Amino acid sequence: MRASIVVKCLEIVSELHGLAIKLGFGRSSALIRSLVNAYVKCGSLANAWKLHEGTKKRDLLSCTALITGFSQQNNCTSDAFDIFKDMIRMKTKMDEVVVSSMLKICTTIASVTIGRQIHGFALKSSQIRFDVALGNSLIDMYAKSGEIEDAVLAFEEMKEKDVRSWTSLIAGYGRHGNFEKAIDLYNRMEHERIKPNDVTFLSLLSACSHTGQTELGWKIYDTMINKHGIEAREEHLSCIIDMLARSGYLEEAYALIRSKEGIVSLSSSTWGAFLDACRRHGNVQLSKVAATQLLSMEPRKPVNYINLASVYAANGAWDNALNTRKLMKESGSCNKAPGYSLVY
Repeated sequence: MRASIVVKCLEIVSELHGLAIKLGFGRSSALIRSLVNAYVKCGSLANAWKLHEGTKKRDLLSCTALITGFSQQNNCTSDAFDIFKDMIRMKTKMDEVVVSSMLKICTTIASVTIGRQIHGFALKSSQIRFDVALGNSLIDMYAKSGEIEDAVLAFEEMKEKDVRSWTSLIAGYGRHGNFEKAIDLYNRMEHERIKPNDVTFLSLLSACSHTGQTELGWKIYDTMINKHGIEAREEHLSCIIDMLARSGYLEEAYALIRSKEGIVSLSSSTWGAFLDACRRHGNVQLSKVAATQLLSMEPRKPVNYINLASVYAANGAWDNALNTRKLMKESGSCNKAPGYSLVY
């Protein structure tokens, strides 16, 4: 069974399950526990849930495996809450892994109210150890729910912190416009000799992009590459390009794009942001470059044609604007399914 989990082969797990039933071991608690875990690891939550529902005695391992599996899928939150409530009602032993997974679900559905209740439950429980993973889940949950002060409190109360602890709070500050506090926390992180990772710098660059801190953004980008030896991913480049474009440095942004051609392929969202910035700053030439790239990537997306037509229209090139609209119709990208509404 363990080997099938390692290779994540659902077919093997199902065959072993069938063999166990034929041999008369189908009701073994230890086997059911292993099967639930195996099905979850292989991505078959339906089979895992069916096995779990058929057992009277619920153990920590099965419940933890299921809740962890549900926490990774956005459409199964109610099932996870049902299991968690059953565990509380039946006084099943709890641990920090279950609580961390439940907090992750609260983060996904942006329910800080339930998250606070789970946090309070964990504080009252003598079984739950507030380790680094649980602390990180609390920071993430509070920061993404807009409760930045509670995120700071969870951070400061942690006896041990890892790079994710610092990065989660930096991202929280950046997300809510507290750029100065994000930089202060990064400087404190450096002072305490905690090595930042690529996600730390992505959070900082994103904050720079949204607050117009172009000069500082370049310094952070340079620090990431030359001081820490972290290779820039597409996401980092997107932040830099967006930062430059928002501030009107369109030529510099395009020069960066050209320098990375063939090394990193930029996503359509990055080209879209660049096109939008070119449109807002009235740069027809670079708008055409960005639009051409977008149209080759997404030829049936009408917004790409509309943005380019808007650039032409804003600069008085009406013939080009009409031709772009005509091109959109010919491509069939404007054929949308009609909308409808329901009234109860």
